[in-house]
Amino acid sequence: MTAASPSAPKTFRGLPHAFWVLIFGMFVNRVGAFVLPYLALYLQTQRNIGATESGLIVGAWGVGAVIAALVGGQLADRWGRKRTMLLSLCGGAAVLAALSQARGFGQLAALALALGAVAELYRPAVSAAVADLAAPELRSRAFSYLIWSYNLGFAVSPLIAGVIAEELGFGWLFVGDAATMLAAAIVLAVWTAETRPAAARSERNDSGFGEALRDRNLRPMLLAALMMGVAVVQIIATFGPLMSADGIDLKTYGRILALNGLLVALTQPWVVPLSERFGASRVVPLCALVFCGGLALHAFVDSAIAHAFVVVVWTAGEVALFPLCNTLVANIAPTPLRGRYQGLYFVAWSTANVIGPPLGQELYARFGAGGWSVLPLSCAVVAGAALFVATRRAASVKAAV
Repeated sequence: MTAASPSAPKTFRGLPHAFWVLIFGMFVNRVGAFVLPYLALYLQTQRNIGATESGLIVGAWGVGAVIAALVGGQLADRWGRKRTMLLSLCGGAAVLAALSQARGFGQLAALALALGAVAELYRPAVSAAVADLAAPELRSRAFSYLIWSYNLGFAVSPLIAGVIAEELGFGWLFVGDAATMLAAAIVLAVWTAETRPAAARSERNDSGFGEALRDRNLRPMLLAALMMGVAVVQIIATFGPLMSADGIDLKTYGRILALNGLLVALTQPWVVPLSERFGASRVVPLCALVFCGGLALHAFVDSAIAHAFVVVVWTAGEVALFPLCNTLVANIAPTPLRGRYQGLYFVAWSTANVIGPPLGQELYARFGAGGWSVLPLSCAVVAGAALFVATRRAASVKAAV
């Protein structure tokens, strides 16, 4: 009997107990995500790495994350969700320990690449496990809780990390991050079972990613994920200099961005079920337009209050967008290929993390805020159109079944 069996204890709104254990494990892992947000600062202040080299090291992590999405999807289908997550969490803790002792550009870049490739393996496995554990009619809600736990954990993490770095030193960020990864691994190892369906275990599938890439229902989702990823990474890549040019100090900038996490944490579990009532084909493309287009509005305001209002605008699009997109990918994936479908979806997001920052920074440097705004606006149009196609195809497949 798997953790997804009908006899598993039920809790909130019909989702099984194993689902909530998984969510708690991911929250523990996310609360301790101390290193990555401070990695560039650590490299420049503690390892005397220049800004250009620091950017390349962080970029190496992004390349590793692309590798992790591909390999993690394969492992989740062939080896199992639980073992893939445990490998990622325990291996990531080991790489963090090595990274904390690394010296020189070559060592740091190689270990940053390894960190991305190992510590991010869990993502396709987690999404596949959510699809295993949640009935189709509950998947949107389940993915909203997963993303909600990520946002809640990440809202707390930088606050804790700042105190640790200031009071104890940067080295303890690596210790704390590795410790929470191991704690999450213990939670999953002790209190969860393998969720991969028995049918997927008995059915040998050697098609790799070829079948998924040939799926006309998945391809527009991958394009949409790439565009949404390029847009969302602008928060990291260009919002700092853009708001600094408007005279907004660091503390105010932090409060403006924190508003996004607060609004998501307060509204997501309730907004997603409400959005489902209107139909994914109507809601998802509109949310993409509001989210990506809303990001572009920061180019046309110049006060802290106005920037905060714009955050509210694009957060309104974000709240339902990502859980419903995850659900669409889960619903179109054949059971034996759930991990690979989710892996390709995360490849698109990870690729955006590699190409989005330099593209946004170059546009901002050359053409200013107005020229930069063309990037998220273009992402809004392309992502909205791709999701319109994807949701219509999904609806037609469902109607034909």
